[in-house]
Amino acid sequence: MPTDTVRGVIRPVTGWWLALGLFLGLLAAVPAALLTGAGPALAAPERVELTDGAGVIHEPTLREGLTEIDFHEPTTVVIWTQPGEAESNLNERLLSDARENHPEWISDDGQKWADGLFIYALDPQGRLQGVYFGEDRKVGLSTQEEVLEDAVDSLEEANWTQAALDATQSAAAVMNRPWYQHPGIWAGGIIAVIMGGIFGGAVVASRKRQRRQAEADLERGNRAFTNVSTDLEATELNANTVPEDSRYGAQVLERYRTFHERYLEAARENDRLAGIPAKQLHRKEHRRAITHYRDTTEELDQLDDTVASTNTLLNQYPGWPEAWDLQTAPMREDLGRIDELVSGQSKLSADQLTPLRSFKPEAERELEQLGAGMQTGELTADDALDRLAALRSRLTELLEQYSAAQINAFATSDAERSTLEQEMRRERNRASRRPGSILDTVHQPGWFWTATAYSIGYSSGQSSVAQAREQAASSSSGSTTGYGSSGGSFSGAGSSSSF
Repeated sequence: MPTDTVRGVIRPVTGWWLALGLFLGLLAAVPAALLTGAGPALAAPERVELTDGAGVIHEPTLREGLTEIDFHEPTTVVIWTQPGEAESNLNERLLSDARENHPEWISDDGQKWADGLFIYALDPQGRLQGVYFGEDRKVGLSTQEEVLEDAVDSLEEANWTQAALDATQSAAAVMNRPWYQHPGIWAGGIIAVIMGGIFGGAVVASRKRQRRQAEADLERGNRAFTNVSTDLEATELNANTVPEDSRYGAQVLERYRTFHERYLEAARENDRLAGIPAKQLHRKEHRRAITHYRDTTEELDQLDDTVASTNTLLNQYPGWPEAWDLQTAPMREDLGRIDELVSGQSKLSADQLTPLRSFKPEAERELEQLGAGMQTGELTADDALDRLAALRSRLTELLEQYSAAQINAFATSDAERSTLEQEMRRERNRASRRPGSILDTVHQPGWFWTATAYSIGYSSGQSSVAQAREQAASSSSGSTTGYGSSGGSFSGAGSSSSF
């Protein structure tokens, strides 16, 4: 069947199922209304508490989003984040913090979570999340797993604030819901009616999330496009005076060669995407176009910054020291994270830790010498960039050696080693380029391995391995419900899982 014909069939069928789901959902409400009368009033959270130990939640966005979520009963919402390790017990860590700093979250007898409470916990570094319920708000383990699953898409995109909103919205829908809204209450044909309503609602909710993400990506793309448009004339002037006889100047100009054509393409997309109704943004073709537009405009925005810094640095125009600072910023950031990378590694030997530790002071001295050499005129900008590239390449080699040691110490099988290597490679290649960085512009993504990308990739790999181990240990549930050795007899409703 031709592709167009297939699409012509599939889309009406999808729309028909959505309409049927909504219609059946309305039918499901009829017997409930007849039996019970008007349902309970819905309300926003009674109180919101944010304990953002990981520093990843945008509080204004969170609070605004929570006002749009309806609960069946007045509920206190707690959003709690803390950085940690993938192997840790998130339930135990949350309980420990609650006992020490938030006793009001715990029941008077110390055995349960307090009534009227919902907690969403997140460890973005260890890639763990959990949901916890006051005794009068608790739901079954399978429902808890569904609530956690609803946050996974946003978590995989590192959209931590939206993940908290997704989980809270999912929990609000099931906590204290009227008996007639429970999907298992009806038998036979009535079950089909309710499931139809749930299906329709799920489709609507999914499309809402997709539209929300598309709108956020479009806003990012438009912001970058505005920056590029504002600087367009200055960027062209800068490009015209970049010295072509410079090794790095020539490479930057080569990257710039298609800048104008790509900008015109982005301008056309900017006009076209602006004409798409908001209610259609969930469609796959629009989301793909918006993602491409966002990536293109952000890359152009990064490139025009690089052209400006290249022109200023290579010609040593006024302000060139600041342009040089942009070039050394990624290296200095990496050096600032080395101590964090090598700390607490009890499974590694001193010989495995020493190369990175000793590299830090050596590199810091080298950076000082490069800056001084340019100030005195002993070094050209090209030579300084060559030596800076050598430093970053040396760090990349050390991180590759260190990753092999860490992987061998943590992995227990070839499959686990492969998982860790894949996660670290993926994060290395997707690491964002620093705006204004000449070296990041002239080399392909992943050429240099940054300490930040290393840390994120290793944590992600650890989480994936830990999740696989947990699933292998227990086929009945992918969630952790216990509160560890320090939990004692505490048995509050809740569970956590990896993502």
